[in-house]
Amino acid sequence: MLIKKIRIGDLLLQNGKITQEQLEKALQIQRNSKNKQRLGEILVSEGFVSEQEVVELIAKQLNIEVVDFTNVELNFRLLKKIPFQILEKIEAIPVNEIPKYVEVAFVNPMDIDAQTTLSRYLKKPIKKLIAPSKEIKKHIAQLRNREKAQSLLVQMKKELKGESETVDDNDDSATMKFIKYIIATSIEKGASDIHIETEEDTLVVRNRIDGSLQEILVIEKELFDAISARLKLLSGMNISEKRKPQDGRFSMELGENHFDFRVSTLPIATGESIVIRILDKRNVMQKLDSIGISPKNLEKLEKSLHAPNGIVLVTGPTGSGKSTTLYASLNKIKNVEEKIITVEDPVEYQMRLIQQVNVNEAAGLTFASALRSILRQDPDIIMIGEIRDYETLEIAIKAALTGHLVISTLHTNDAISAIGRMIDMGADPFMVGVAVVGVEAQRLVKKICPYCKTKHKPNPALIEPIKHILPRNYTFYKGRGCDECNMTGYKGRTLITEIFTITEEISTAIAKNATSSELMKMAKKQTGYETMFVDGLRKALRGETSLEEIYRVTKVEL
Repeated sequence: MLIKKIRIGDLLLQNGKITQEQLEKALQIQRNSKNKQRLGEILVSEGFVSEQEVVELIAKQLNIEVVDFTNVELNFRLLKKIPFQILEKIEAIPVNEIPKYVEVAFVNPMDIDAQTTLSRYLKKPIKKLIAPSKEIKKHIAQLRNREKAQSLLVQMKKELKGESETVDDNDDSATMKFIKYIIATSIEKGASDIHIETEEDTLVVRNRIDGSLQEILVIEKELFDAISARLKLLSGMNISEKRKPQDGRFSMELGENHFDFRVSTLPIATGESIVIRILDKRNVMQKLDSIGISPKNLEKLEKSLHAPNGIVLVTGPTGSGKSTTLYASLNKIKNVEEKIITVEDPVEYQMRLIQQVNVNEAAGLTFASALRSILRQDPDIIMIGEIRDYETLEIAIKAALTGHLVISTLHTNDAISAIGRMIDMGADPFMVGVAVVGVEAQRLVKKICPYCKTKHKPNPALIEPIKHILPRNYTFYKGRGCDECNMTGYKGRTLITEIFTITEEISTAIAKNATSSELMKMAKKQTGYETMFVDGLRKALRGETSLEEIYRVTKVEL
């Protein structure tokens, strides 16, 4: 980030943000750089300083403001005056217009050429602000998406002109084309959910990508009713009902792929919120060895799954990828010689060679009642979507003790806590110790974007608790942010796991109500048990994820 008339390296050095050695190393990299990389970018990419620190220091030096985009609502009327390609080239974005001037956020507020270019379009004096390159690029990407959708929005307005609340059933309508566009671009970005939400004056479309929400489009609120009506019609909902929450489903062919979608609507103060869950079999129906479990833990899990009988549990909070692990496990063990029956709420992905039961509590078909019937179907393997209560747990234990392999999920923070949770639900400790074969606990962590991956020096506070177990010459990594990862620095997710397997000695200890710490000591000694944090730390050292991500999803437990 080179600022004219300001030697950024000297400025950072004078303010104690970098050392002389770091500056000299960055200058050497710059001299060897073929594409004339900016010194500030090099200092940030090497982990010597954060981009936010650079921005704040330049702002202080120039006596200008730093833009906080979390408190800025883009003025699309203003932005229409400038092609987004121009904004992309000069790395600037107008954020506010008042009668006398326009406030513009620049990556380089001393770039005179950029200011001259903008002045021709804005026809007003410019007040310079500064913002991180990452933030400006992210908002320009939103403009790119908006421009692509603009022609469809114009068609939608023409269709709606003069119409009341009629709904066009034609799949070629502009509204349907717009919905398909939003869905297709969301799938292309790797989104798991699409959020369509009304605000006071606008309609906001966001994607949940790698566990975090990203705003992709902001349009006029007047178009919401047409979009909502079409989605409700597709999903089998009541189009006119806006006062109560509704749920529905629909399917769609996009290219050569078939997708299922689960839709939820919720009345909110400004109108309605619609969430579309994308059920993509390509992401769920994976092989067990491809979902990110480390080789050591994978071997332990596969051994548990091939036990002749017993309970195998997958644990973790909501959104930790338990369903993916369950389906991958079933894919691993399914065969024509054994009967596998599942009880799910709901059945999201249909699988060959497996009989799947959909829970319907309104009709009296609960997990427990379905399990009782399943046991009369002569199954070999039973998968229960979730053990929610003692009744379901009791039947699962009995099934395990009568020769069945039972696979299910439980909400606990770690693998060993599953034992205490089952006992707290009312199960006898002896029965738990005998029935359980193994417990896998997991979290999803974001993977560093391979296109902008760079070495990174984490905050010393993160290093301090683990310094005694780190290798002598350790290196951590992070993503700088690029177009490939939508300026987030992350692309995709992987698992960090821990596997608690039950030996005879551990089974006896469970029957005697051993504490979690006692069970952990035994597991470390007898089975080589390692915590999720340790598993994650190894992945961070290999550059698969960042140390900050490991701290975000799990506590330090060595």
